[in-house]
Amino acid sequence: MTDRWAGYLVDYHRAHAGITEDLLGDTIDHRGRTPYQWVVDAVPAEATTVLDLACGSAPLARLLPGRRVVGVDLSAAELACAGGRGVLLARAGATALPLAAGIAGAVVASMALMLVKPLEDVLAEVARVLQVGGVLVATVPIRDVGSVPFAAILSVLGQAGIGYPERLDAGVAARFETSGLTLRSDESALFGRAVRGPDDAERVVRSFYAPGAGPDRVAAAVALLQARVRSAPVEVSYRIRRLVATK
Repeated sequence: MTDRWAGYLVDYHRAHAGITEDLLGDTIDHRGRTPYQWVVDAVPAEATTVLDLACGSAPLARLLPGRRVVGVDLSAAELACAGGRGVLLARAGATALPLAAGIAGAVVASMALMLVKPLEDVLAEVARVLQVGGVLVATVPIRDVGSVPFAAILSVLGQAGIGYPERLDAGVAARFETSGLTLRSDESALFGRAVRGPDDAERVVRSFYAPGAGPDRVAAAVALLQARVRSAPVEVSYRIRRLVATK
């Protein structure tokens, strides 16, 4: 499973760089916040240096004005999208961060911790680069909870019941503690977006991680959502979990 995910993620982000920002940037909760704003809301004001772990196209950077933001990602294509946003960028993995110990006041990780293994090694690296009292803010999707279109898309893609490489379920607080971090809060919120028109429907479907789903399944899922939006926009909602920990 892990090897399949690793190969899949490399190819996916090469082909679809920036798609996660494209999707989540138009997704809001009942207070009008995007998932990115929800992450930034938990970053302390005194954190002048922020590490954006698995930064992708660096959508968090524009929400952290006046901070020194360092973005780390394995995808060259995603880092190319992040260029020009005033972020110091480095291509590296989450278990070997190219930063000095104690340099960051905060680490942010948007929709990433469920993809990096082993979790304890990643969290230990986060703890190493954090200052004493520094904060980790991470969001992860709750894949088995969402709107009816969300569940239908997963089913057609053959992903119902398929988990991410790293599980963050019962016992996650102890795993943080083992790595030198204390989990301070663990909460979830529902975010939604209106899907308007066939092009938008295809974009939403292709934003789903679907390892092992061939072109036929993807085309069928696209056709399903396109049929639903033919007469009127369709709301697709996502349940997202936010974890906040301190060193």
